[in-house]
Amino acid sequence: MTSDPRIRHTAVVMAAMEILPAQPSDLTGILRDPDQFRSLVDRESHADNSDLLKYLLEGIDQARVEHWHKCLDQLVADGVATPVLAADLSGESAYPYRLLQCWDAPPVLFATATPIERDRSHRTVAIIGSRKTSDETLTAAHQLGADLARAGVSVVSGLALGVDAAAHEGALAANGHTIAVLGTGIRQVYPAQNEQLAERIRHTGSLVSQFAPSAPRTRSSFLQRNNVIAGLSDVSVVMAGEERSGSNHEIRQAMGYGRTVLMWKPSLDKQPWARQLSESGRASFIQSANDVFSVLDAASNE
Repeated sequence: MTSDPRIRHTAVVMAAMEILPAQPSDLTGILRDPDQFRSLVDRESHADNSDLLKYLLEGIDQARVEHWHKCLDQLVADGVATPVLAADLSGESAYPYRLLQCWDAPPVLFATATPIERDRSHRTVAIIGSRKTSDETLTAAHQLGADLARAGVSVVSGLALGVDAAAHEGALAANGHTIAVLGTGIRQVYPAQNEQLAERIRHTGSLVSQFAPSAPRTRSSFLQRNNVIAGLSDVSVVMAGEERSGSNHEIRQAMGYGRTVLMWKPSLDKQPWARQLSESGRASFIQSANDVFSVLDAASNE
């Protein structure tokens, strides 16, 4: 096994996640406290350790730590991805700044390129929507992705069929930067139809997952993925979606993080839930990339 401390620390985190009594973000809080983080990875008991940390130190199986160390070594050796912890004892964490501000930020990400975001001032926009929608909406998502990427904005989406794929394709067509957040482990691609798209993103952008490297999709994993999409983004643009949809879940999460939500007027202005959000002032309708740039520019001048 390698002696890289970041791999060793991640192995401890993965073993700790197996016995967490609640949400993974509870572990993120431990990692962000240098003293608690050091106690966790060095297996040291101190009187001022939190109750959760004491629980983890008593329950972590060293054999599982070694298992994860080998898995992570192989992941890096295969050139698949690099683990990125929510904090680093060296003070040089590559964890995305925007996501780290979210209350439920995952303790670890696996990414094909680091840093995942270029810098704090670099703008990021999520483009999301239905897997099944009109050709006009798919064309608009592709064009919006291209226009934003051409202007240097990173386009974030979820690698799903439909709007997600169109947005990624648009960013790639403009030779821009795009981030695909997976609802599976980083060694998996779902749906299989997007494997070639994922490979192209791997070379020019980044694939990101919060799940164990070989984890399959589950009924809830895509909802958890949506949280990361929202957390990585300054602005979320929903192109299409019903009231009970993953897209609606993502924008609700974005609003919960205090991020701006925009809705594509040509496809959503007749949706009751979208009109309600617009009338309440919680989200706005747009119909061009210039509308998005206006929002980004206004935010940067605040």
